[in-house]
Amino acid sequence: MSPRIFIENPPPFKKVQRRIPDQEPQIVDGHIEDGLDVVRYYREQELPIVGFHHSDIDPYESRSLRGNVPLQRFGTFEYSRFLKQQLTDFEGFLVPHRVGVYQPPHEQAPTFQSLQADGIHDVVIVGKPSSNPGAGITYQASVPDLLAYLSGPDSGCDFTLGVIGIHLRANEPDIIARKFQAAGGRLRVMGQFLDECDQMVDFIGRLARTFEAQGLDLGQLEYNVGVAIFGLKNQQFYAGLLRKDSLDCASRFQGLEKQRQRLAESVDMNLEFAERILEAGRRHGVDIGFSVQPLIEHKTNGDLHPAVKTAAELAQKLSRLQA
Repeated sequence: MSPRIFIENPPPFKKVQRRIPDQEPQIVDGHIEDGLDVVRYYREQELPIVGFHHSDIDPYESRSLRGNVPLQRFGTFEYSRFLKQQLTDFEGFLVPHRVGVYQPPHEQAPTFQSLQADGIHDVVIVGKPSSNPGAGITYQASVPDLLAYLSGPDSGCDFTLGVIGIHLRANEPDIIARKFQAAGGRLRVMGQFLDECDQMVDFIGRLARTFEAQGLDLGQLEYNVGVAIFGLKNQQFYAGLLRKDSLDCASRFQGLEKQRQRLAESVDMNLEFAERILEAGRRHGVDIGFSVQPLIEHKTNGDLHPAVKTAAELAQKLSRLQA
């Protein structure tokens, strides 16, 4: 059986940098339709994927990553609705993420109810960012709070609930176990992308032992491991996304001056990771899938970035592995 494969497809930016021939780069208005060419490209490849997930980032975290002028994306709920309307023959999952810590759960209920009424039945709840919120902003819910509310009778919702998995975080198996219980004993995890494999393999074993020790049904947990395309020469961009000073896999990309070399190495490296991770999943009884993450979707002239095409190639090759 082929492994389950998602592709990450975040909402487009509201403002984008465009490089026009013989002119300085300009910041211009983006459009929600800008994401449609990416999704249509993937669909034209007839990829063996189960769907797309649409990542969200906290605005304060975005500011800490990008400086005082963060690039704002369209809302994930708005974007998933747009895709649902446009892709009338698409039967796969559309899974928007949502930062859920700035309102009490009951105040968020109408937003989730409206999303469900529009035919979206899967969400990933995102928690507190690594940075502190702005002055006067307070957290009013935790991820378990919102999971418990959405899985309970008062929410008026019936979602397949998901969370972000950060396998390097201290006590992550216990954190996932708590969220699993809060979600009513069924949970989808979307994992961070990998820059090395040993710690992920170790984490899978610890996760299985934690569920066994707590008497939880590991068969109701779905863990999708992030695999990324490292197309840029500037590897610090990717390290920053992982909150690291440098990538553990940096040596594999050292000396690869051409973009096509870095793209090819990304595929080879992630296939090596995937084989080991699938074996660990089989050994410990963890349901492993993958989230293919191109991380960059468009070039500055608006064309599709080669990372998108490489993500499609990786998805095809992952599908030939045995889960």
